[in-house]
Amino acid sequence: MGKRRYPKELFIIGFITNIFFRFFWLFIPGVILLIVGISVKSCLYIGITMLILDIIFSFIEQLRIRQAFLTESDNPDFKAFQDMLSKEGNWKENMSEFCENKKSENESEINKDE
Repeated sequence: MGKRRYPKELFIIGFITNIFFRFFWLFIPGVILLIVGISVKSCLYIGITMLILDIIFSFIEQLRIRQAFLTESDNPDFKAFQDMLSKEGNWKENMSEFCENKKSENESEINKDE
């Protein structure tokens, strides 16, 4: 297979998810301080700083996730996941196909054990 790629859509989705959920301890207080900052300037500046930190940390985390995805793995399941996601075409369809294949593999293993 050619060079792996990490879909841009996944990077953006992951980045936004990181902002709201992974670093919520920066996002929620930052928003609250922005609201309070309407009348208290120091709270406004602290809130802006917290939100900027949230964006920076979220971006760095998503870069780490992307790098982990692009790094070669010895795990056959993860390698299959990497290959399927890097395959040409729509990444959502590729993931659906991957999940269906894994489900059928798991069902065949369960039936074989019985």
